[in-house]
Amino acid sequence: MDLEILKGIHATFHSQTWLNFIMVGITWLGEFGAAAILLAVILFIFKKTRWSGVAVAVALIIDFLIVNVILKYSVNRPRPWIEWNEIIDFYKSVGARQPYDSSFPSGHAASCFAAAVVCLFRFKWKGISVLVVALLVAVSRIYLCLHYPSDVLGGVLIGSACGVIGHFAVKAIERKVGRKSDIDNGENRT
Repeated sequence: MDLEILKGIHATFHSQTWLNFIMVGITWLGEFGAAAILLAVILFIFKKTRWSGVAVAVALIIDFLIVNVILKYSVNRPRPWIEWNEIIDFYKSVGARQPYDSSFPSGHAASCFAAAVVCLFRFKWKGISVLVVALLVAVSRIYLCLHYPSDVLGGVLIGSACGVIGHFAVKAIERKVGRKSDIDNGENRT
């Protein structure tokens, strides 16, 4: 079923060169967790959002351990291009990096959703922009046929769980050290 969805996307959309290149640009935001790591660094730099940066970093570390250290090696699902060689020409034509690691779960989706969920908890509606980016990255992985849809769904769920854990772990630490967190000092009030 997963492969049929990808073949349908390829047949329907991949003739749209402009959309292909937009999706490649979007997918690069999730490369190696770059956008999520950059977000953690930016949040950490400013005193007002420092604890949020720590929470994103904790979520990303947990995500990395679960996705890249445990699941990718234990599941070891082949990428779509292994089963469907014809898609390799598409990757080359749009300049998409052809990944060789396990397809399940999507690390791009997981890292972006880990960061997005932390931002939703800590900044409420202001965190929606991070969620939109995470959704676009997840869709781009399916659109470009770099992951099966179930890989991306797995990444979304795992990343979201890591975001929840990261948020609450750091919130507990904040309370233990007796510091006011950026979520408690009015930063996210609407």
